Amino acid sequence: MSPLTNRAGQSDRRQEDKTHRRLSRAYQDALRVADAAGAERVARQVLSDGTSVAGLYQRVIAPAMWRIGDLWEQGAISVADEHLATALTHQVMAGIYGPSLGHEVRPGRILLAAVEGEQHALGLRMAADIIELAGYNTVYLGADVPTEALIAAAMARAPDLIALAATMPDSASALDHAVSELGRVGPGLQILFGGQGARPSPGNEGAKLVKDLEHLLAAVAGALSSRRPPLRLREAQAQSPSAPSAPASAGRATVEESLEHHLSGIASETADLARSLARQANTYKDLAYTDTLSGLPNRRAFEDRAARLKDLADAKPLALLMLDLDGFKAVNDSGGHEAGDRMLTLMARTIAGGLREGDFVARLGGDEFAVLLPQTDLGEAATLAERLRSRVQDAGSVASVTASIGVAMQDNDVRRAMLRADVALYDAKDSGRNRVKRG
Repeated sequence: MSPLTNRAGQSDRRQEDKTHRRLSRAYQDALRVADAAGAERVARQVLSDGTSVAGLYQRVIAPAMWRIGDLWEQGAISVADEHLATALTHQVMAGIYGPSLGHEVRPGRILLAAVEGEQHALGLRMAADIIELAGYNTVYLGADVPTEALIAAAMARAPDLIALAATMPDSASALDHAVSELGRVGPGLQILFGGQGARPSPGNEGAKLVKDLEHLLAAVAGALSSRRPPLRLREAQAQSPSAPSAPASAGRATVEESLEHHLSGIASETADLARSLARQANTYKDLAYTDTLSGLPNRRAFEDRAARLKDLADAKPLALLMLDLDGFKAVNDSGGHEAGDRMLTLMARTIAGGLREGDFVARLGGDEFAVLLPQTDLGEAATLAERLRSRVQDAGSVASVTASIGVAMQDNDVRRAMLRADVALYDAKDSGRNRVKRG
C-alpha cells in the first residue's frame, strides 16, 4: 500500500469516526427528550450507510448509553430518566437486532449476573437482550448478586455459560471472588466477564474478558463450542473440602431458600421496578414532550432539543425554521374543529415527511410548527424551507391552505433565534403569504 493510499484510508476512518460520534450524540439527544422515533431514525441511518449491526451498537448506541449512565452517576439526570433511556434503547434494539440476527433457537443456556455490590447493571441488561435476541436461552439475574446466590442459581439452572458484569472499578475484588468460587464448585465451567470495571487479573484467570458488546456473541459462541460435558455442580460442591457437612436435605433447602430470596429480591425488585419506572417515566415524558393531536414533539421538546444541539460542535451550523399555516382559520370556521384537527394532522405528516434524517420538527401550538436543521447553513435551510412550502401547498390545495416560513440561524440563545425566525415568518405573511423569508 502506498503512503498516499494509507493516508487516504486514515482520513476516511477519521471522517467515519467523526460521523459516528455525531450520530451517537444525536442518538443520546433523542433519548434525553424521550424521542423513540428519533432514536430509531438515527440507528437506521447508521445501518443505511453500510455500518454493521455490531458497529452500530459499538460506535453509536453503546457510547450514548455510557454517557447516559455517567449523567446518572453525576446526578445530572434522575434514575427514572436513565430507566427511560434504557427502555427506549431496548425498543430500538428489538427492532434492529431481531430482524438482523433472526429468531432461531440456539443450543446453550446462559446465566447473566452483576457481581455482589455492583448496582449498575445497564450494560448487563443490554448484553442479555443481545444474547436473547440471538436465540439463546437466557437467565437474567440482575444487579448485586451475592456469590452464594450466584452459585445457588447455577446449581438450580445448570447453565452452559455464566456471564458476569463488573462496571465499577471497586467491583474487581467481588468479580475475582465470584470467578474463583464458581471455578471451585464447577471445574471447567465456562465464564465470561465484562464491564468498565472488569480487568484481567490472577484472580479471574479462569474466565474470559469480553472487552465490548460488539464481540459478545462471538465470545458466547466460542465458549459454548468449547464447553465440556454437562457440569454436575451439586457434586462438585459436595466434594469440595470447604463444603459444609450439613445433611443433603438441609443443603437443598438452604439452596432453594437462597435462590428464592435472590430471584424475588433481584429479578422482581430490580427488573420489575426498572420496567415500572420506565413505563411511568415514559408516560410522564409523553405528556410533557408530545403534542397529543399531531403526535409531534411540542414546544417544550423543541426548546430542549435546540438547547442541547446548540452546544454540539457536530450539529453546527444549526438552522431554524418557523412555519405558520395560511388559510387555516377558514378551515376551522367552515368545517369546525374536527376539520381543523384533520388538517393539522395532515400538515404535521406533510412537514415531517419532507425532512431529512436528523432533522427535528415540533408543533408549537395552533397552526405553528418549528424545525431544527443540524449541519445546515442559511442557504441550504432556505432551500429546504422552499421544499416544505411547496409540499404544504400541494397537500392543502383543496382547502387553499399554504405556509409562510421564516428562516434563521441558531446561536447560543435559543429564544433569540426563535424570535428572529418568527420575525422573518411574519415578514413572509406581510409580503403576501405562501413564501419563505430569511431572518
